[in-house]
Amino acid sequence: MSTTLLIDGNSLLKTGFHGVKNMYNGADHIGGLYHFLNTLRKQIDINLANKVVVFWDGKNNSKPRRDIYPNYKLNRIGNTSTEEQESFNKQQNRVRQYLEELYVRQAHFDYCEGDDCLAEYCRISDDEDIIVFTSDRDILQLISPKVSVYILSLHKIFRNGGLVPLNRVDIPHENVRVVKTICGDSSDNIFGIKNVGVKSLANIAPKILTEEVMVNDIINTIKSKEKTNKREENILKGVTKEGEFGIETLQKNYEVIGMGRQFLTNEAIKGVLELSKETMDPEGRHWKNALNLMMSDGLLSILPKTNDTWTEFVRPFLRLSRIENDFYNKNKN
Repeated sequence: MSTTLLIDGNSLLKTGFHGVKNMYNGADHIGGLYHFLNTLRKQIDINLANKVVVFWDGKNNSKPRRDIYPNYKLNRIGNTSTEEQESFNKQQNRVRQYLEELYVRQAHFDYCEGDDCLAEYCRISDDEDIIVFTSDRDILQLISPKVSVYILSLHKIFRNGGLVPLNRVDIPHENVRVVKTICGDSSDNIFGIKNVGVKSLANIAPKILTEEVMVNDIINTIKSKEKTNKREENILKGVTKEGEFGIETLQKNYEVIGMGRQFLTNEAIKGVLELSKETMDPEGRHWKNALNLMMSDGLLSILPKTNDTWTEFVRPFLRLSRIENDFYNKNKN
């Protein structure tokens, strides 16, 4: 079985963009660019990856969820200055140029989040050992016998059958969606049940710590009690900081927190399938083009001053290019 790296492109780029703040080429910030490429080459090498796929957020990517949940990600609007956004966009466009030369598959689709494209790829793949790279813990819900998730901020990989951390509480990965449905997700501006966090939910329904549960299991557990406390009553009534909405609160949260083809356009569904199967035409692609980009962007001046530094930097990509070239030659006819 081949090993495929699926990259949450926006997440990886933002990690370097905000984390490597003092790396410049003249007046241009290149921290995001360098961190993206350096992380990618290391992970290709460590995991002996046969294929790498990067999914980016498309234009108006929040619209499908915002149609269901109008507050979705509204907390992020206006948090980035025009100058920062221009720098991020410039580095993103440059990363895309590198990836084309280095035989890394990539795609973005209007009205679609990269997360949902990742989920769809995982769903349709039947012969790949997949590792997803992201900082978004929502994606932990994709873990399966064939899918592992590497959380960039934790520098840790989570595999099928293990526990995953949510707000400093370890739970089975199968319960990520249910726990976020009830407790909310502040990063995406999804309001959970008032005064119910992961720890208090574990006190209400201890099984979330040890086995897979559904929202109805938790509701039935509460209803079976002779006496309920305020937090439990809030769950039953669907009380959030915005008001009381009944079962609709949990239904909407569960729908929005889920991921996959229900949030993808027909174009994206078709595109993800094609991306998983297509060959990469070597015409016009060459590692020397990537080297020229590295020289132009000042990346070579950042690397240690040894004779083989740049070759060592691109070596994992050269291995990937040989694999993709062999696949192309085998299937071109």
